[in-house]
Formats: sequence, structure tokens, C-alpha cells
Amino acid sequence: MNHSVFRRVKAFLASCFSWDKAFARRVVVITLPIILQELIASSLHIVDGLMVSGLGDTSYAAVTQAGRYSFLYILFCFGVTSGGAIFMSQFWGARDIRRMRQSMGVSFVWIGVVALVFITGATVFTDFISRLFLPQGESASLANLYLRWVAPSYLFQGVNMVYAACLKSSEKTHIPLISSTAGIALNTLLNYLLIYGHFGFPAMGVKGAAIATSVAAMVTLGLTVSISYGLHLPAAAKLKDMLGIDSALRKRFAKTTVPVVFNEGLWALGVTMYGIFYGRIGDTAVAAMGIVSTVDNLLWVFIFGMMHATAIICGKAIGASKPELAYLYAKRMLSLAMATGVLLGVMLIAIRYPMLSLFTGLSAPVIQTAAIVLGIESFTMWFRAFNAVNVVGVLRSGGDTVFSLKLDVGAMWLIGVPLCAAAVFLLKLPVEYVYICTLGEEIVKVLIGIPHFRSRVWIKNLTEGDIAFETN
Repeated sequence: MNHSVFRRVKAFLASCFSWDKAFARRVVVITLPIILQELIASSLHIVDGLMVSGLGDTSYAAVTQAGRYSFLYILFCFGVTSGGAIFMSQFWGARDIRRMRQSMGVSFVWIGVVALVFITGATVFTDFISRLFLPQGESASLANLYLRWVAPSYLFQGVNMVYAACLKSSEKTHIPLISSTAGIALNTLLNYLLIYGHFGFPAMGVKGAAIATSVAAMVTLGLTVSISYGLHLPAAAKLKDMLGIDSALRKRFAKTTVPVVFNEGLWALGVTMYGIFYGRIGDTAVAAMGIVSTVDNLLWVFIFGMMHATAIICGKAIGASKPELAYLYAKRMLSLAMATGVLLGVMLIAIRYPMLSLFTGLSAPVIQTAAIVLGIESFTMWFRAFNAVNVVGVLRSGGDTVFSLKLDVGAMWLIGVPLCAAAVFLLKLPVEYVYICTLGEEIVKVLIGIPHFRSRVWIKNLTEGDIAFETN
């Protein structure tokens, strides 16, 4: 009996970690540019945070909370482009460029609607938006200023995300790396010039940070479009290519993508609720969690890269009518994600104090609170990594978007948000205990997500119709 169990465990581990050279090379080629792109973005985001933090706790809290509104917008866009990428990656596996471009067309329409709603909120209903995140005062006024000037970036960012989704789905992940790196570098330079007024530029503070973001987003989009059309890639769709959409694809796109948009939207609202809870605790809590988010994003780039690589690799295998291969690839990527999560947790313990020492403009209570939260987070990276890759990389790539919606959003709104609300408004707990309450949702997602993954019911070939692969 013991020998039988040992053999089964050995066979399972071999299937997870014994990679053939072709698969390993493919993972590296797809994942590395995405990781580098996100690593550069997160590193320079830290630089941006350091620049804004030099203005003091109030300005840092204002930009952090206004940034949550921008984060909400990006997640809605991510929902649209993730839904579109499900089709693009599977059509890429089936080598159907025509319908890849049709998927881009539908994605652009949806992005336009989302951008219009959020730009209107940031420019017309600015006071209402800021009051959701901050009590009235100086920080709320600065948040209003930031929102009005960052609003133009929303359209540029949304359109660029559609092009980037098509490029990544067609395994051209290096191109978004090039354009985003140039845009991020420009953003950092403009922050340096406009926040403090170097080299003859006016010192605009928070307003300067917002203008820098808008200009950089426009330049990033321009580079992505220029490279795509210059090299005649699948993303270089003409208007007629994107408009000639057959009704069957339109209906299937809506059926698959609407749950993803709701997933990202409701998940983003949940994260926003967490931000609102932190805001009710005070500026110290907001600033501390802003630092935590910045450091977390720096480490999370590795999981983010694996998440997108999983979606591309599994989606292509499913589109090529190879469901068992898709399952094997998914199992390998999930195992890699958990192992990476353990290593990142150890790394976080090692670097948290050196990282926090960079934020010299913030008060000691802010730094100490951030250190405690980062210490807690280090023990949770492995199962958070599993959930991210499973929900976004695996389940969505197979078209199982309704279940991923129920799992992701249900755990957050039925477990995480109520626990945090009780911790803040009833128990009056400090922010580190409120953060622990957010982890309840992650535990639930692991317990439900593993058996669903093993069932294989998530594998649906959308290039042939809503066909689910099931084991006998």
C-alpha cells in the first residue's frame, strides 16, 4: 500500500516538474518578456512612489487613493481584454487570424464604453469619487486634482491593452515589453521634471504626476501600434477586419467575456472596498498599504508573467484540439506558481526592511505598519500564486469563465469583504488585522479550485463551439 502511494506521488511530481526541453523553452520565451515588462513597470512605480512620498503623507495618501479608481478602471479593461484573449489565443492555436482580428474589434467596442464611463466619473463626478475613498480635507482635494488630469490616460491605456492582448496571444510578448518600457521610462522622467520642477519645468506636485501618466500612456500606445502595423503582425488589423464579425462569434464572445468583465469589475470593486476600509482607519493605514501594494507588485511580476503565459500556452493547446496536453501544461504551470510563491515569500522577508528604508519621506508609524503587513504577506504568497494562475491562467483559457466568476467574486464578497467590514466598523481593529481578514477568500479559493481543476470540465474549445472536455 505504502509503495503504491509512493509511486503515485512520484508519478504526480514527475508530471508536474519533469519538463521536456521544448516546453521549458516555450515557457521561458513567452514568460520572460512579460516578467521583464512588469518588473520594469513595478520598479519604476516604486520610483514614482518615492517621488510622490517626498511631498508628505497627505499627498501620498491622495495619489494612493485616487490610484485605486484608476486601478478599478484597469481591472475592468483587463476583464474585457482577458475575455478577448481567450478567443485570440485559441484562434491562434487554430491559425485563424481572421477571427483573431474580429475578436479585437469586439474588444475595442467594449473598451470604448468602459473608458467613457470612467473618464466621465473622473472629470464630471470627481468630488463624489474622491469622497468614496477619503474623508473631506486636503488629501481629498489633492485626489480631485489628480483624477481630473489623469483621466485622458484611460482611453490610451484601454486601447493599448487590446493590442497587447493580441500580441501576447500570438506569442509576440516582446513587443508590449518594448513599448511599455519606453512609456514607463518617459513617465518616470516626466515625474522627475513635473513633480518638483527640475530643469526649468514648473513644480506641479500631484498634478505633475497625473500629467506624466497621461503623456506616457499616449506614447506607449503610439509605439505599440507602430510596431504592430510596421511588422504586419496579427494585431495589425484593418478597420474592415475588425468590423466583419459573424453573429455566432459575437454571441459566443459575449457569453464568454461578460462573466470575465463582471469578474474583474466585481473583484476590483472588492479591492476598492478594501481600500475604502483602509481609508476609514486613517492616512497612516492608507499610506502603509500603499507601500505594501508597491512592494507586492514588484514581487508579483513573476506570478503575473506565469499567469499570462499559462493562458497563452493552454489556450493554444485547446484551440489546437489537444485537451490532455492543455491539462498537463496547466498542471505544470500551477506547480511552478506555487514553488515560485514559496521562494517569493522567503525573498519578501529578506528585502522588506531594505525596501522600506527607501521611503524616507514617510512617518515612522507608516513604515512600521507596512513592515508588519509585509511579514504576514510573506507566508501567503504560495496559495495566492496558485489562485491567480488557476483562475486567470487556467480556467479562463479553457473558457470556463462562469465558474471562475463564481469562485473569485463569491469568495471575495461572501468571505473577504464582510470580514474586513466587521474588523473595521465593529471591532475597530488596526490595519494589519484587517489585512489578515482579506486572506479568508484566498483559502476558500484553494479548497474549491483544486478539485475543479482536476475535473477537467473547464476545458472548452471555443473555436469549434461550446464543447467541454470531460473525463470518463
